[in-house]
Amino acid sequence: MIDGMVNSENLAPLACALLTIGVPFNPLAPAFNEDDMENMLRTTKPKLVFADADNYEVVRKALERAVPRGDPLPPIYAFECTRDDVKHAEDFMKETGSEETFVAPYLGDSTKTVAAILCSSGTSGPHKGVQVTHAACMHMTLRTRFFDATPAVHFNFSALHWATGFASMLTPFFSGAVRLITRKSFSERQFLEAVEKYHVQTIFLPTAYSNAVMAYPRTKTADLSSLKIWMIGGSHVPEELRDRIDALLRPTGGRSVTTYGSSENGACAMDIPKRKPGATGPLMLNTMIRIVDENGNRLGVGKQGELLTKMTVEFGGYYGNEEAFRSAIDSDGFFRTGDIGYIDEEGYLHVVDRMKDIFKYSGLQVVPSELEAIITAIEGVQEVCVVGIRNTQNATDVPAAVIVRRPDSRLNASQVRSIVDGQVSDYKRLRGGVHFLPELPKTQTGKVMRRKVIEMITHMNHNDAS
Repeated sequence: MIDGMVNSENLAPLACALLTIGVPFNPLAPAFNEDDMENMLRTTKPKLVFADADNYEVVRKALERAVPRGDPLPPIYAFECTRDDVKHAEDFMKETGSEETFVAPYLGDSTKTVAAILCSSGTSGPHKGVQVTHAACMHMTLRTRFFDATPAVHFNFSALHWATGFASMLTPFFSGAVRLITRKSFSERQFLEAVEKYHVQTIFLPTAYSNAVMAYPRTKTADLSSLKIWMIGGSHVPEELRDRIDALLRPTGGRSVTTYGSSENGACAMDIPKRKPGATGPLMLNTMIRIVDENGNRLGVGKQGELLTKMTVEFGGYYGNEEAFRSAIDSDGFFRTGDIGYIDEEGYLHVVDRMKDIFKYSGLQVVPSELEAIITAIEGVQEVCVVGIRNTQNATDVPAAVIVRRPDSRLNASQVRSIVDGQVSDYKRLRGGVHFLPELPKTQTGKVMRRKVIEMITHMNHNDAS
């Protein structure tokens, strides 16, 4: 267990050591609270825990809650800790004299041996432990060979608990690239300083972070000439956002790239060959996607349905949750993503939205990403989330928008409604209202927590009515 550790110089050596000797580990985000940590600690039941000094007390309290009463707590080793009553992780770094003769053990069938347990996104409920096999680790690295990496500098803010952070730690060993790390959380200023100072060539940012950077005033004058690939993913990517990024990078040979995937199966599609409006890109090597209707029947080209994915190295399941694993795959081993999309005539994948996010107004289907694309294009909008809010009087869900304005913007609700109403059918109008907030609730990986947005709007509407 690697619990609550930031992307410091201590993290990768520890993770690689555990990978080498065949000890599965479960990295947890440093931003996890006690409840989040307790959930995963109760699931994985670790024998040994590593933590940063800053998170030691949170980890210890979460362990006390997770371990059954009367059972001993697993030892916790802290990095960079000056307390005398705490075990020091640096003790493991002392030379033993056997460094030159160490031979990594043979672990068996790499498609069966678990290398790491990553956290699922957590956008729709408690995190689940996604088992990543050693074969899947190799699969992650081999699929990055389309990047002309050496001696490129790669950078992202993703923590190790997320699939993107885990993959970004592994891929430089194959590509020869330099991986830039930071202990700091994302900020627009920190991002620009890193790119300028270290001449970063490839970055990954979630949609929300990419949007924030493009709305940041200093971005227009920053030296981003080294940046060749700005990869975006994790949630729906508006075309308007890509247009702005491409316009910024094009003069120095850079471009945006979108990627689609999941913690369970990794990246599935990416538009490295060329950008096609509305599409995520062609499927990556060793990837299979099946489009099915609500009854599980396969659909053809251009037909929208649920996306099911499968790799040559199959999904390793959820740790300690066989029931969730069985419900997540079909009879042929395809993973049910919960996303709606289709494959076009050129073989490009189009991701429409999450099944759980799509709602109906008076029996007619409303796709939030469609409304979000319209609102994002409005001058003064930095971020937006559209959700369905229950209207008890009419017994239906109505579209509502929560917007984060750009700095100095004076955009108001009536302006937004007027623009949206002029571009959509009557049933898609924002009958649930337009609300403004300083920020949207997000997971540690930058994904908007829609269920929290619904709770916030419901609370605001209740206060307005009382």
